[in-house]
This record gives sequence, C-alpha cells and structure tokens, in this order.
Amino acid sequence: MAATVEEPEASTISYPLDVHYCGVCSFPVEYCEFGADYDKCKEWLKSNLPGVHDAMMEKLNNQLQSVDFADNKKRQTRGGKAIRNKKKASGPKQITIALAQRSKKKYVTIVIGLKTFEIDLKKASKYFAQTFSCGSSVTGDDEIVIQGDVTDDFIDVIQKKWPEIDDDSITDLGEQKR
Repeated sequence: MAATVEEPEASTISYPLDVHYCGVCSFPVEYCEFGADYDKCKEWLKSNLPGVHDAMMEKLNNQLQSVDFADNKKRQTRGGKAIRNKKKASGPKQITIALAQRSKKKYVTIVIGLKTFEIDLKKASKYFAQTFSCGSSVTGDDEIVIQGDVTDDFIDVIQKKWPEIDDDSITDLGEQKR
C-alpha cells in the first residue's frame, strides 16, 4: 500500500535551499504575485535582488511567449453557450388581482403581472407580507399569493411603493376559482 514517490535528480537541488523573502509582503519572492501589492513587490525586488528579479522576468516572458492568444480570441474554447442578453417582454404592462377561496371562510389574494413592470417578485412578496401582516409567497413565474383578502388596500399600497404603476394598469377580477 506504500506509494512510490519519484525523487528528482540530486544534481538539480542543492541544500540548504536559498529562499528569498520579499521586504514588502514578507512572502517568498515566487509568491509575491499573489499578494495585494505586486507592483511594490516588483520594485523592491528590482532594487534589492536584481539577479532574482531578472531571472523571474525571463521565466515569465518565456511562459507568455509559449501561450498563443490569437486562437483564444476567435472562439470560445470551453463551456456552454455564450451568455446572451434576454429580450424583455414587450407585452402590455398589466397587473391582475384576483381573490380565490381557500376553504370556507379563508381567502387568498393572487397578484399576477408585477414582472412586466420589472419589479423583483421576491422583494415585493416580502414587502406585502410585512405591510399586510400576513403570509405571502411567489408561486409561479409571475404570480404572488398573499394570504387573506387584501384587495381593498392592495391598490393603494402598490401605488405608494411603486409610483410608476397607475390605476389603469391594475385590473381587479374579483372572486375566482383556483
């Protein structure tokens, strides 16, 4: 069960190791690029350890030359489809309010169409729950269910919170079957 470990040639590594630490970030100089002040670290390295700085810059230039940037710009190399902007719904901006009976004496108010006014449904649902002191949830793609009959106060509250919604864009369907 013991794993064999390949050891590098003894001639390439000389002990004791000579590790240089940066005077700015206190990391080993090989890790300065991951610190917050890489530019300051480079200047410190250039002034205090010019031989190490030149060797690091030469190694970095060799790595950059081996990478071909032209092919990466032409097309997507990995992953799914590119992100495309969604087209906004250009339908009529209309909010529909309906009252549905849940049990004999219990009702829920159903609000449909807030998304056409680009209103975040989750935030709106939370606002309605706090305003009417009841439960409220997002149930469909563009539907909020508020527990209780709040149709009378709803129009005033929604126009107070979102002034871009006027009376003409709100339709009350009354009592509906669910």
